[in-house]
Amino acid sequence: MNLGGDSSILVPVDVSNSDPPVQPLIDLCRSVNVVLLGYYPVPDQVAPAQLRQDHGSDAKRALAEVADEFRASDIDVTDVLVFTHDREDTIDRVANEHNCDAVLTMGAAEQIERVLVPVRSDANLERIVSLLVDVMRVSDVSITFFHSVVEDSDPNRGESLVRGAVDRLEEAGIDRERIDWQLSDEESPHDEIIDLARDYDLLVLGETKPSLRERILGTVPSRIINEVDKPAFIVRSLEQE
Repeated sequence: MNLGGDSSILVPVDVSNSDPPVQPLIDLCRSVNVVLLGYYPVPDQVAPAQLRQDHGSDAKRALAEVADEFRASDIDVTDVLVFTHDREDTIDRVANEHNCDAVLTMGAAEQIERVLVPVRSDANLERIVSLLVDVMRVSDVSITFFHSVVEDSDPNRGESLVRGAVDRLEEAGIDRERIDWQLSDEESPHDEIIDLARDYDLLVLGETKPSLRERILGTVPSRIINEVDKPAFIVRSLEQE
């Protein structure tokens, strides 16, 4: 298993009006490869080429300014500018083209000290652990794995899953005192994650079937992100490739 060092992160930024990522999020990207996607939303009735002609220079300048924020922290950045009718399709396509392991979604983050990592299965746990190693090596964050045993047919599976993740982080040299885990037997684990997330600064969520597009557009992880307004790494599933 690759224990960190090669994670690639897609960072989507709306170059028509949004602010760049805050410094705490940029700092977490110091040991990963960053693909900065500057997307410019295009209304359905307008041709992307027309909007690019009218606003291309401003969009390029906005993207360059965000890229400079990362480069000021000695982070290598590949920047991509897209005028698009469909933000989610564009994110999914660019993430595939650049073999990104995760997508960073924005949220309020004055500081990042505590990270919540809900884990459902071992489907993409390898990528989750690898990303956590990268993040924890360049920061002092502590992480908590969360798993709902209600979803398990084997009552011992959940504990084995999170203990295995903890062991992998320790093998990579992460101090055990920075790692915690929690099992839940509540009937509504999604609501419990939302309640827990309010006490954390960042979420790390594994992508679920069938696609990143559906993940962003309205499944439970999207609900979590929207309700708690916290930044999140959405770790892409190996099964989608």
